[in-house]
Amino acid sequence: MLNIIGSKTWIAAARILPLFLLLSSSACSGRRERLVRETVAANVEEFRKKEQAKCRATLLTEAGQTADSLLLYEALSEVNDSLAGRRPFRPARPGQIAPIDSAAVRPIFE
Repeated sequence: MLNIIGSKTWIAAARILPLFLLLSSSACSGRRERLVRETVAANVEEFRKKEQAKCRATLLTEAGQTADSLLLYEALSEVNDSLAGRRPFRPARPGQIAPIDSAAVRPIFE
């Protein structure tokens, strides 16, 4: 049965069980009933605060990751867009190179 029911349920049952035992042990007076209600209300409020803190931390983590992803995407798209339309410049043509040997060309074997 422990596998079927989660650990949160067992923790809640462990907190509420003493209250039921307290109520069933003897006749409840108005004072005891008020004390039980206050205890239950305090436990419920404590649980809500813990759950809200946990949810807030999870939400802030996810929001931070989303914001980081959007900022990175925006930065990369600006860099890619600024370089997309430009072509590299063409280098200047070198000047004419004078030949090393100015003699006329003749066949090797006559």
